[in-house]
Amino acid sequence: MKRIYFQNGILYYYGNPAGYRHGETIVLDDLFDKEELVRYVREKEQAEVEVRSGVYDRLTEGGAATEKEPVFGEERRLRIYQLGQESPLMMRFVSLAERKKRGYGEPRRGEYVLVYEGKVRKFDLEAVWEKFGLKIPQDFPGHALSISDVVEFAEGNTSRFFYVEPAGYEEILF
Repeated sequence: MKRIYFQNGILYYYGNPAGYRHGETIVLDDLFDKEELVRYVREKEQAEVEVRSGVYDRLTEGGAATEKEPVFGEERRLRIYQLGQESPLMMRFVSLAERKKRGYGEPRRGEYVLVYEGKVRKFDLEAVWEKFGLKIPQDFPGHALSISDVVEFAEGNTSRFFYVEPAGYEEILF
């Protein structure tokens, strides 16, 4: 197996999609910012190297090797919603099934307050739990991520919402 090669416009490094050509530049994922690979690109391909985050994720998830798509990490957003002060106490910190059993129905956006919005490189619910449930950033205005909170992953005009359950998450319409 070749160590470094191009196939269908994608630069492979030991079989992993490491980057792609954009004009006179090779856009390389920061995971693959290796001396051997950079030297190959400059000497063999006669191209400059631009190192970015998220290229590997995009390429492995089937994204195209073009500049027309946003670079992951620049357009991916994380939002966290928590129930507002006006919400009934019996609605707070309960599972989705218990919420419905108590007569509150599906979570509605008007019941919630946006407490966090930020960029993310990757959609990872476990990473969200670690950052906002186990360790709370000092500048985080909400309480620790808890049951009944809603996590949104957004990319462009597409969003997915997840209700925090006692053991994991359940995707919901919101």
